[in-house]
Amino acid sequence: MKKTLWTLPLAAVVLYNLWVLWLESENLLPDPLATHWGIGGVADGFSDVAGHLIWANIALLIVSGLFAWVLVQPKIHQSVRKLLVAIIGYFTIFIFGLMIAVVWIQIGLSDASQVRFGAEVIWFLLPVFALIPLMLSMPKVVIGGDFQVRLWGITFLRLSFAEITSVSERLIRPAEFGGWGLRMGRDSVAFIPSKGPALEILTASGQVILVRSNQVDNLIAAVRARI
Repeated sequence: MKKTLWTLPLAAVVLYNLWVLWLESENLLPDPLATHWGIGGVADGFSDVAGHLIWANIALLIVSGLFAWVLVQPKIHQSVRKLLVAIIGYFTIFIFGLMIAVVWIQIGLSDASQVRFGAEVIWFLLPVFALIPLMLSMPKVVIGGDFQVRLWGITFLRLSFAEITSVSERLIRPAEFGGWGLRMGRDSVAFIPSKGPALEILTASGQVILVRSNQVDNLIAAVRARI
């Protein structure tokens, strides 16, 4: 199942294209289609079906490709993978829903200029906007039966102490990782809201985990007592 799961978002892109092309072949879509709406919800951008599919496919393939990568990338820790699947999955569904809605509201019309659309989309974007302050917040480390990294009370990373081989302190700079927030590489996960000292963890699988903290010495002592 896992070996084929990554193909689902890409298959959805193919199905979307087939659906739109079928609607066009049945003369159920206006020519041109409305593809952009202003702040007031009035259509101010138009394109033929081919032009719409070009831009729609770019957006859909980006989010679908990213979602598929998260599903199959073996270096992503399982607890982080679950969070990324939820976050990227929501954004993927939003983009698919948006592209479907843009076409759906024009089915059966001969003139797309009268189609109003736009303001209601903002409500679905609010969770996406909320991710920015979430990712830039200072992570909280919880050490109990296992090791957890939380943002706003949400557990983003969970490790058993058996997975940890060593802990140390490291000075981190956002520029080293391409910016602030939750950063991921092939063999690393970093929680970087700002420059400063961080707890560096090396796992048995060879993954490096960096967590920005102002209490690194205390965290090192607490983790070492459990590994």
